[in-house]
Amino acid sequence: MKAPIVTLTTDWGTQGFFAGMVKGALLSLIPDVQMVDVTHGVEPFNIMAATFVVKHACTGFPPGTIHIIDVASNHSEEHPFVAVKARRQYYICCDNGLPTMAFGNEIEEVVSIPVQENGVYNFAAYTLFSRVAAKLASGASLADIGPHHENLLQRPYVGWMPQGDSYRINIIYTDNYGNAYLGMSYKEFSELRQGRPFSLTVREQEVTELMVSYHQQHAQSDPRRKLRLTVSATGMLELAVKESSFTQLMGLKANDSVLLRFK
Repeated sequence: MKAPIVTLTTDWGTQGFFAGMVKGALLSLIPDVQMVDVTHGVEPFNIMAATFVVKHACTGFPPGTIHIIDVASNHSEEHPFVAVKARRQYYICCDNGLPTMAFGNEIEEVVSIPVQENGVYNFAAYTLFSRVAAKLASGASLADIGPHHENLLQRPYVGWMPQGDSYRINIIYTDNYGNAYLGMSYKEFSELRQGRPFSLTVREQEVTELMVSYHQQHAQSDPRRKLRLTVSATGMLELAVKESSFTQLMGLKANDSVLLRFK
């Protein structure tokens, strides 16, 4: 038997004690566990950013991996705790829209995680999610965790939308370098483009070329900013500035948008 893998994707940050508490609980409950910190740097309560991380960082793990996702995990009757099986992996989280945005019709099974009527769940990853992870790691099925969960919250993952003869593309995620990941994949861009010239309006700047890397020498816009449109490792379009921060220089952040036109 391979040692079980449990990952953590959270908005806790790296300065507090939260990760230590949960890791201690997991090591006590699953002595041979392999723990992986996917990130603790999701913007607090930003479900869209957490969805981006889960879609592009968590789904590549081996089958059977158990993922604890603690972002905006505020339990209520409308947003219960759930365990989800998708892509042959397990995700322990809150039904706050993330499961449907991340997996859509790839969800195989969902169960509700039972909670005590008067229980306190201010830190669900520690008090509850770690115990669910331990059960799954021991070989339990989702049916052993709780009852089947109907009607997951449907929250649309709006990466881009038509706007007249143009397309409004949302910034979904920004990384530690200040690069901005757009809500349109290179595949979607290519299908819409059909070989035509394009113009991407970013503030007052017009980007008219898709670059193959951050380091391509030619900067086809304001040379002082060296703005680049490229394709990230996730397959999504990305805006970056060579040796600087796109978000700082351009004053744009997650949930802002840019405008794409084809000529």
